[in-house]
Amino acid sequence: MSSLVAGLGEETRCRANALADPSRFGIFRYVATSGHAATVAELTDFTGLNHNAVRQHLAVLVKAGLLEAGLYSPGTRGRPRLIYSISPAAASDSLLSYERLAKVLVRALSGSVTPREAGREEGIRDAVAIGDTDLEKPASEVLNQVMSLWGFASRFDHHEMGSDTVTLTSCPLAQAVGLDARVVCSVHLGIVEGVLEATGGSRLVGFDVREPLGAGCEIALGI
Repeated sequence: MSSLVAGLGEETRCRANALADPSRFGIFRYVATSGHAATVAELTDFTGLNHNAVRQHLAVLVKAGLLEAGLYSPGTRGRPRLIYSISPAAASDSLLSYERLAKVLVRALSGSVTPREAGREEGIRDAVAIGDTDLEKPASEVLNQVMSLWGFASRFDHHEMGSDTVTLTSCPLAQAVGLDARVVCSVHLGIVEGVLEATGGSRLVGFDVREPLGAGCEIALGI
């Protein structure tokens, strides 16, 4: 296992493993988008799984810090019921970006690639998919579109002498970056490298990482 993978924070490992399972991600997305705390019975109806399986999935999501468990009393006789809601930290990040990041990190956890290499493969794949519709798009435009797919808002600036800057004006995983910046930012750097490799014509001159909640990471491109 690479030193970078070995350096994954425990929180990042837990989140990656939790969201890589389709059933767990479905539960997480349902709770996050339903607008209310969900009971085990409600989630059992939604997933079609049995109560025990749902409880096991919920336990993993709670341990990963993605969901929170609480008690609800219906106001009648009977024991209070457990209800589950999205954690404040997870609620502030992008659900789709969590899903994509989880898939990349699970591959890295297998030891076959580093997070940066896995990100590069995703960047190549996304750039090729976009390039299929317009092979004449400049690398900076494709990069803008790919980063948008990952939940970033970005701004493109053209400078003299053939240099360009792509500024990531919002980070979809600000809370996750706060937990393990070295790994999450390595994935994003790999995505950028993959896009440039697939499109050609531009090279990465610099990748200036900024504080995630303030955003503004700058990607400098040259010819």
